[in-house]
Amino acid sequence: MDFKDTTYQKSERIATITYNRPEKMNAWTPRMFEELRQAIDDAENDLDIGAIIITGAGRAYCSGADMGGLNRLAQGAEQPATAGQSAPQTQIEADGMGRFAFMLSLKKPIVAAINGPAVGMGFANALYCDIRIASERARMGLIFPRRGLAIEFGSSWLLPRIVGLANAVDLALTGRLIDGQEALRMGLVSRVVADGELMPAARALAADLATQCSPLGISYVKRFLYQHLYTDLATALRDEGESAGVMLRSQDFKEGVKAFLEKRAPKFTGK
Repeated sequence: MDFKDTTYQKSERIATITYNRPEKMNAWTPRMFEELRQAIDDAENDLDIGAIIITGAGRAYCSGADMGGLNRLAQGAEQPATAGQSAPQTQIEADGMGRFAFMLSLKKPIVAAINGPAVGMGFANALYCDIRIASERARMGLIFPRRGLAIEFGSSWLLPRIVGLANAVDLALTGRLIDGQEALRMGLVSRVVADGELMPAARALAADLATQCSPLGISYVKRFLYQHLYTDLATALRDEGESAGVMLRSQDFKEGVKAFLEKRAPKFTGK
């Protein structure tokens, strides 16, 4: 696919996906989802990539669904599109076949660099990233009730797990926008930085994940953190115990110990 509504770059073990409709504040299109899915699939399968960054070009992260498409839906000129999904591979995908649910079942970490408004669908997309960093210009919110809609894209399941029920109810019922500092207080983002520092901060975080952490370890961490939202403590203890047996026999474990003792950076292989 020729990327049109996004750009996709790979450098120094980091894949960067940028929503690229700045003249429309990166309003969401069906093509944007297709390009996002293709870029993430490519990064997930590239052994040279250790982390993924998603951000937006210009002044916005993603301002929500393209209003032209919403207007055609409101006028009855179009039927709602359903995004194609691959067959579910995990309980996460089986229980959440929404547009962004596949992101929770990836082995590689995704960092959202929220550079401006992340609204509606753009807000929901950011929820499915593993770590969110915001610039001081960021504005975020589930604006759906203010457009005659309800909560969408699995946000009713995911948002309370990130910010707690009281904050989720506040954001979902009011549809109001919050700034980066309020998002930080809620736990929605892990850091707020000056606008010019956002991408350097996101790249530094992604580089740390890609070079200092075991890919095998990260894959287990992500799998368990999300999968165990469905399970009990006994299951979590069992799964972690089984993974420990695998990790203790892995090349990554041996390299991690050796690198520490030799006071050097590790060279993990994910094996």
